[in-house]
Amino acid sequence: MTAPRIARAEHRGPTGGRNSASQDSLDAASDAFQSLYAHLDPHAQAEQFLEQVCKHAVDLIADADMAGITIGGSDATFRTVAATHQLVRTVDSIQFRLDYGPCVTSSRTGTVVRAHASEAHSRWPQFASAAKVVGAVSFLSMPLPGRDRPLGTLNLYSHDLRGFTGADVALLQLFAVTSAYALHSSQRLDIARKHAMDLERALESRGVIEQAKGIIMGTHRVDADGAFRILIQDSQRSNVKLRVIAQQYIDGVIDPRQASNKPETN
Repeated sequence: MTAPRIARAEHRGPTGGRNSASQDSLDAASDAFQSLYAHLDPHAQAEQFLEQVCKHAVDLIADADMAGITIGGSDATFRTVAATHQLVRTVDSIQFRLDYGPCVTSSRTGTVVRAHASEAHSRWPQFASAAKVVGAVSFLSMPLPGRDRPLGTLNLYSHDLRGFTGADVALLQLFAVTSAYALHSSQRLDIARKHAMDLERALESRGVIEQAKGIIMGTHRVDADGAFRILIQDSQRSNVKLRVIAQQYIDGVIDPRQASNKPETN
């Protein structure tokens, strides 16, 4: 995964000049990430972990009032998979409906999108006006690094007109990498589960077909190849899957009353 390129982090001090983040802030960030990784269970639902990521982001980034994570589908649509507040889903749905806004822009361009109130109104006037109604006026969206394109975005929403700082961007990048790791792990697990289920179904189908072949060999006095040809012919004639035809032969032996449901063979 390649992390998005961002500007060097800066911290806005009391006088507005550059200053290093306080030790307390660094300690809090360290504790948050240790807590996240300690509870990262690849067998658990990714959404639960991502909810915790959003919560920690809001707790640690002073300018953030709400956070959420959106992911993009193969059909170019988006959905919200984690949020600290229902209003996050409202703001996201506005972007999805209009097909523009900070998270949509960030996901499609793979860049960090940061906008305070006036910038948001200049870039996305219809979205900004609608989001303002629910209290979101400043925005920060960070792409979640993927192989070919971003997996989605980690989004912060603020009630503050001034928007987010460079230090906020740097800290959010760490949360974005953590979120991307969780999503990748979840996707790999889903793929492994699907392959296992496919294999299980294939083995189950093979067993059913072999049983049906044995029944046909005994009742029709044919060899294994002949029995298989009968199954294929029945399947093609009735336009029913081979496994279903095989199961019908088995059911007919277990319960002769079901034999009438089998296709007739020549």
